[in-house]
Amino acid sequence: MSMNDDKFDEELLSEQDPAEEQSIIEQTEDESARSESGLESQQSEPNLSKPRKKRKSKWVWLGVLVFVLLLAAGVFFGYRNGVQRRMANEKAILMEQIALQLEWTYKDMDAGRYENAKARLEYIIDKYPEFPGIADLMAQVVGKMNEPTPTATQVVIATIEPGVTATPDFRGEEEKFAQLTQHIANQEWDLAVQTVQSLKESNYDYRTIEVDGLYFIALRNRGIQRIWAGELEQGMYDLTIATELGALDSQAAGAESWAKTYLTGASYWDVNWPGAVEIFGQLYAQMPYFSDSTGMTTAERYRVALYRLGDMYAAQGDFCTASSYYNQSLAVGPNLDIQVTASAYAEACANPTPTPGPPEEQLTPTPPEPTENPEPTEEPTAAP
Repeated sequence: MSMNDDKFDEELLSEQDPAEEQSIIEQTEDESARSESGLESQQSEPNLSKPRKKRKSKWVWLGVLVFVLLLAAGVFFGYRNGVQRRMANEKAILMEQIALQLEWTYKDMDAGRYENAKARLEYIIDKYPEFPGIADLMAQVVGKMNEPTPTATQVVIATIEPGVTATPDFRGEEEKFAQLTQHIANQEWDLAVQTVQSLKESNYDYRTIEVDGLYFIALRNRGIQRIWAGELEQGMYDLTIATELGALDSQAAGAESWAKTYLTGASYWDVNWPGAVEIFGQLYAQMPYFSDSTGMTTAERYRVALYRLGDMYAAQGDFCTASSYYNQSLAVGPNLDIQVTASAYAEACANPTPTPGPPEEQLTPTPPEPTENPEPTEEPTAAP
């Protein structure tokens, strides 16, 4: 049967048209290709699913690692900020203690209690060796202690010392705080500072934030008040302590800047007249009546520095420059003596005296150049 069927199929195929036969072959090849691609896709799907799972797990672990790193960084920076804040608070407390001890040091020195002053300075040096000016103050106290004093004075000091020693203040903290607020309201800055110091000595932790705020106000205003009164160093000290409690405003910072500039110019006095003229010239343009404890205003220092600089140029023979500086000094403030000297310098500038030159050398006669046949100067005399 199979052989007959095959023969029958071949006969049918042979009877069909060649084009139909070609289309049947192409359909058969397409169906076989589709079946093969289906098998390949079924075999490749399990293989593709595995890398996807691996990639997804890698992203999860990477996210966990980033979270752990961020958490560690937050802990580290938080710890560091905490340490910095603690150190800043400790420094502020230390500066308050030093300011209090320094204030009492000046009081002990005024009262002649140099032993107490020395002990307070030793405490400051132990806590803050680099505190500005502390070494000079210690040397001053030691020098006072080593000064010989008359016997009568020693007896008087020995008898009044118990009375001068400060007695402890037993007023309550509330009473002191109320008095402090009243001093602030009355603008009694010096009394306010003293009350704060007394309150901190009796109970340092009493209403710390409020007391420190009032202490800052008192120091800031007393510093400005001292600077405008001519106590430049004391005012600058108050403002320096105030900066440990808070930031200074423009008015306080400006007063401190004027004081520093004035003291810098004063340090040039009798040493560097050009520098003194430059600094006090700047101050004169803006603060002509600013002064120090000597009462010498900026205008007066500028006037004196100008003609002193003129004297320096006159000593060098430059009378024109000297006359210019004298005229500038007279423009700041008239002075009869300066007017007379300015006229003399102006005259010397207009009519300079000739500088005598070196004496002329005496000319020595030069002998005549010899000739080949020199002619006799005298007639020859006949021989006898």
